[in-house]
Amino acid sequence: MMNGKLYLRFFLGLIFLAIFFQVCPVRAESAGFVSLKLSGYEIFHAPENPEPGQALVVALRPLDGATGSTDQPLKMNFIEREFTLESVAEGWRGVAAVPLGTKAGSYQLSINLKGENELLLTVTVLAHDYGEQRLTVSKEMATPMRPENLQKIKQDRKNLRIVYASSGDSLLFTEVVQPPLSSTITSPFGRRRLLNGKPKAPHGGIDYKAAVGVPIVAAAKGRVVLAEDLYYSGNLVIIDHGLDIFTLYMHLNKISCRPGDVVNPGQLVGTAGSSGRVTGPHLHWGVKIAGVFVDPLRFVDDSKHLLELPWEGK
Repeated sequence: MMNGKLYLRFFLGLIFLAIFFQVCPVRAESAGFVSLKLSGYEIFHAPENPEPGQALVVALRPLDGATGSTDQPLKMNFIEREFTLESVAEGWRGVAAVPLGTKAGSYQLSINLKGENELLLTVTVLAHDYGEQRLTVSKEMATPMRPENLQKIKQDRKNLRIVYASSGDSLLFTEVVQPPLSSTITSPFGRRRLLNGKPKAPHGGIDYKAAVGVPIVAAAKGRVVLAEDLYYSGNLVIIDHGLDIFTLYMHLNKISCRPGDVVNPGQLVGTAGSSGRVTGPHLHWGVKIAGVFVDPLRFVDDSKHLLELPWEGK
């Protein structure tokens, strides 16, 4: 039988573990769909409470007595941005996104039913602080001043606007998104960045440790919409996956695809390098949804919900 001192130590240990896990919670992966019935429709979304920099998967179907065709895409608006819902068996599916910097609180997601009253769903966004990172780069890379560089940046932004307006209304991948590398992450998503002491945009992707020449592969099936050298991004490949979902592969040494190519998951798109604004060779991998950068690793998890129809099997 346990003696008094040993019992006391065991009891105090249990108390310590309980306190530790209360003050140091583990961040959970996205839970399954939550649903509600509204104006003749059943609406599903996952996760229940998204955070800034996270995707929000949405699906809906008409219930008995609801009118209207389900064979055309719909539009939804969330936090002042428009997203697409594609037509699927018995309803629609799509994905919205919470921009970095969004304050915690309740926001309305509206779904336009084409001529009918819009559906309004309240979504609670939780707070999350991704931290801060300080980097040192050349002065001209941190704050370009040379006319030729400013002209290059202006043209790059114009090209990117065209690219991001090109996505189709149907999801192109049928398998869960997979990271293009399995190496060490040297810089996580979302950190507020200071370049040479000056605030810049938060980190819109994740950086993987990668020596020059390491093969980089597509994270999911899609269509290459850009493959060229940009001032900040260096050699960049952008793949459109439909529904305004894009994956980005930056700072490549070599590009192994061309715009218009349809690539499959795991297919080579280039090799890692140190082109563009970098402090050393690595791969920057990003996921952008209708103009909003989301955490790529969380989207790996969230993408499985996008491939589900939550009413199947009911």
